[in-house]
Amino acid sequence: MNLRSGAAIKDRMDKAMKSSRETLRKRGWFEQTDFDKLQNKTYEELLHLVDCSDPIGRTSAIHLLGLNYSDKEEFISKVLRQLCSEKCLYTKIEICNALEKGKIDAARQMIGYLGKIGNNQHKNLPLAVSQKNSYPLPRDIIARTLGRMSVVVLPLMLEVLETDDAERISEVLDAIGYMVFYNKKLGSLKNWMHIIGVMDRFPGNQVLIWKGLMCLSAFALDESIQRLEEVRYNDEESL
Repeated sequence: MNLRSGAAIKDRMDKAMKSSRETLRKRGWFEQTDFDKLQNKTYEELLHLVDCSDPIGRTSAIHLLGLNYSDKEEFISKVLRQLCSEKCLYTKIEICNALEKGKIDAARQMIGYLGKIGNNQHKNLPLAVSQKNSYPLPRDIIARTLGRMSVVVLPLMLEVLETDDAERISEVLDAIGYMVFYNKKLGSLKNWMHIIGVMDRFPGNQVLIWKGLMCLSAFALDESIQRLEEVRYNDEESL
C-alpha cells in the first residue's frame, strides 16, 4: 500500500468517525465538556433546559439534575412530560436514568404514565416468547424504569393491581415480575397472592393473564410452580 492510498483510507475513516459522532450528537449524546459547561448553572436554569431545542443541552441538564434532584416533584413532573414527546434516543435514556434514581414520590408520578407513552406495549398475545433465561425487559418505557428502581417502590406497584385499570395493570405486571426476578427476597407468598388475585379478576383478558403467568415465573415458590404446571397441563389437554 503506497502512502497516497494509505492517506485516502485514513481520510475516509476520519470522515466516517466524524459522521458517526455527529449522528450521535443529534440524538442527544453528550460528552464531559457539555456536562462541565453546566456545572455552575442554578437549579432553575437547568430545569429550563430540560425542554430546550438543543438535544445535547436537554440530555446534559437532565443528567446533572438527576444526580441531585431525582426525587424532586417539579423535576420528575417535567421530565415525564418531556418523555411523552421526546424523540432523541439518548435524551430518553437519560430521562429514564434520572427517574430510576427516584424513590416513592417519583414512582407515584410515574405510575400515572403507565401504558401512555409510545406504542411499544403488547396489545395482543405475541406469536413467540423469549427463550432467554433472563426476565423479559418490559416494553413499556415507564414499566421498564419502575422495574429497575429501588425495591421500596414495590408496594406502590402492588396497589395498581387493586384498581380496575387493566391497561396499567398489564404494564405494571411486567415491572413487578422484573423486580422480583432480580430481587428474590421479594418473591414472598403475600406478594404472589396479589398476582393471583388480579388474574382471577380479569379471566377474559388474555394479554393480562399471559403477563400474570410470566410474572408468576419470577416467584421461586412451590405454589407458583404448581399454578404454572396446571396451566401447561390444561393447555396440552385442550390441543
